[in-house]
Amino acid sequence: MFVSVLRTALRSLRRNRGFALLNVAGLALGMACVILIALYVQDERAVDAFHERADRIARLDVDFIENGEVEPSGNTQGVLAPTITASMPEVEAAVRFTNADPVMRAQGEAVQADRVYLTDNAVFEVFTYPFRSGDPATALAAPGSIVLTASLAQSLFGGADAQGQTVQWTDQTLTVTGVMADVPRQSHLPFDGLISLSTVDDPGWYFDNWFSVGFATYVLLREGVDMEAFDARLPAFTEATLGEVMAEEGTGLVFHARPLESLYLTAERGKGTFGSLAALRILSLVALFVLIVAGVNFTNLATARSLDRAREVGVRKSLGAARSGLAVQFLAEAVVLSLVALGVAVVLAQLAMPVFRDLADKPLALVDLGIGWLGIVALAGVTGLLAGAYPALVLSGFDPASVLKGRFASGHRGAALRRVLVVAQFGVSVALIAATGVVFSQLNYMQSKDLGIDLGGETTQLLLLPFMGDSTVVGNLPELHAQLEATPGVVGSTASLAAPTFGTYSAGGEVEGPDGLGAELSVVMYMGDASYADVYGLTQVAGRRPDRLPPGADPDTPREYALSVSAVRKAGYADPEAALGKTAEFWGVEGVVVGVIEDFHVEGLQRAVEPIALMSDTDTIFPPNMLTVRVQTAGLPATLAAVEAVWADLAPTRPFEYSFLDEDFAAEYVSEQQFGRLFAVFAGLAIVIACLGLFGLAAHAAATRTKEIGVRRVLGATVGQVVVLLSRSVVALVVAGVVLAVPVVVVGMSRWLSGFAYRVDVGWQPLVVAASVVLLIALVTVGGHAVRAAVADPVRALRSD
Repeated sequence: MFVSVLRTALRSLRRNRGFALLNVAGLALGMACVILIALYVQDERAVDAFHERADRIARLDVDFIENGEVEPSGNTQGVLAPTITASMPEVEAAVRFTNADPVMRAQGEAVQADRVYLTDNAVFEVFTYPFRSGDPATALAAPGSIVLTASLAQSLFGGADAQGQTVQWTDQTLTVTGVMADVPRQSHLPFDGLISLSTVDDPGWYFDNWFSVGFATYVLLREGVDMEAFDARLPAFTEATLGEVMAEEGTGLVFHARPLESLYLTAERGKGTFGSLAALRILSLVALFVLIVAGVNFTNLATARSLDRAREVGVRKSLGAARSGLAVQFLAEAVVLSLVALGVAVVLAQLAMPVFRDLADKPLALVDLGIGWLGIVALAGVTGLLAGAYPALVLSGFDPASVLKGRFASGHRGAALRRVLVVAQFGVSVALIAATGVVFSQLNYMQSKDLGIDLGGETTQLLLLPFMGDSTVVGNLPELHAQLEATPGVVGSTASLAAPTFGTYSAGGEVEGPDGLGAELSVVMYMGDASYADVYGLTQVAGRRPDRLPPGADPDTPREYALSVSAVRKAGYADPEAALGKTAEFWGVEGVVVGVIEDFHVEGLQRAVEPIALMSDTDTIFPPNMLTVRVQTAGLPATLAAVEAVWADLAPTRPFEYSFLDEDFAAEYVSEQQFGRLFAVFAGLAIVIACLGLFGLAAHAAATRTKEIGVRRVLGATVGQVVVLLSRSVVALVVAGVVLAVPVVVVGMSRWLSGFAYRVDVGWQPLVVAASVVLLIALVTVGGHAVRAAVADPVRALRSD
């Protein structure tokens, strides 16, 4: 029976090649989109899944609560890991990661490996990283140990065996105690090398301070420990450990356990790379919308062909065919068509794969779907069944006597369903176009918003040269500044601890408030020399730039601070001038506020600007780690060559690795730009699919009204009047689609935009533009068929029935 049904279905599809081709094209495009989006979503959700104990691993995050305000952080304190391991029996092991100097030297050659961390020996107990040589249980147990990935070992030692070799790092000699496979691409924390944390012989107060965060902390829970129950116990741990300290400091701390399996998509950003669950959900919704549009096309064309199929049903029923058999036949046709479309979709997806890899910035392949293909095939079958439901359930029930007597009129049955489905199709199209407009408006806003820093642009650029506190560079800084500023094309230079987009240093402290008492304040600390504010082009709101202590000054002399507008407001000053001359203390360094600067961004616009303190003293707590050089854009290649020559002479221990600050800020939005491109492409394909269905419907509408058009033309109707007649219903359907799209766009895009501290409003403009575009496409498509029908010979039209 199955073979007979299949044979009949294929014969029916061959008789209606145009209909079949149109449906296969729409369904194939829709399914190709679904395949590609499913591939991307699966890849994003598979991040960190390769760890054998992934279900027992959590990252610890912390919220700082001060004056009722919550400041979340994906980084935690150095003291947290050993304390929680000793205090909570649920924790089997804990491991910390903190950034290390990336420059390694071996065999006389320097290599910059930008992803090197200091970490605990327990790292290989918690995470799964296959070793090629060495013992993971003891690889980082001793000070001076380093584990290299295969790629970094190749860079340092070529083809030689790296095990047991030595590497120069800062002023220390490290021994290679292990070589591991490269970290899988699907890891939120990729790295090139790991150094034993015990190598730091003088860890400093920031390893023991509960109000300094610079570590990513992960815990491995014991077998059988419930993650949610563990998270619920953290407040009790915090109170028992830090209750008195929090009361003294006036700052609350709340720890959270973020499961590793969902960390990449849902957690507060910290060390590593992170995705967006909201973006993934929106792309999944786009895939669903595309499939709905393709299914709507199928059902619409099926209902539009109801007259032809009704006659077929009448003949077959008069010959004894049962309704159930006809229903199965129609469903079989739909499923066969859907499976054929799936085959075409696989070919289309494979052809599009090179472009899709570039858009997604992932080395994806169709085979990566694995058992997901079973779901895709099942989805194709279900799509066929749903799309074929109308002809199966409705057309198979026609009364054969009525049909054969000509009492069945096309349009009476299915017309209402077609209108509903077309409205849904227009609604999806409007929603996708409007959402694309919102996405690109947000991207443009982020790239054009004033960051409070003079990035230069056409006249100058900010060139960043990281050196991680290298003692040779620090010792040569005066000469470096002198030679650089004497170099043609260099406008100025400054050395500092940290720089925008290169991480932040949080500092707790207090500022004298308007009532004369100390106001607790947490700031992002920027320690730079006296030219820092000028080189970065920071706007002075009140007072002056802070100066360094003069040579030979008493080291206990109070330093000079410049605070940002947000910082003085949090300290209680509405007028920045009122904060001048007030005492301040951060990181235990006493000082006085001599200036107030405008807020400036140190990270992308996903995160809100934080209070900032600028102190012009680069060696009070930590040595500087960044040299920023403002260079003229004109003649930039020659200037770079001259700067590199100075660097090679006075910073011989560091490779000449540089970046431009405007490009670094642009890199903060790479994932959002990637999402925007993917969204736009798939939204565009959805519109194409909708147009295919609209083309078929318009052609059928014109064909079924041939006699009416002929009569109207004979009675004197103009071509324009006929076109208006056939096109006017489209406007009402588009308006209904817009009404359907508005809540979808507002709710969906508001949720996506909530991930940005600074964002555009959804607004009405994207919806108006989207509605206009969809209306224009619909009118052009329908109008083309209407014109063709209107200019045809009316005599032939009257003879057609």
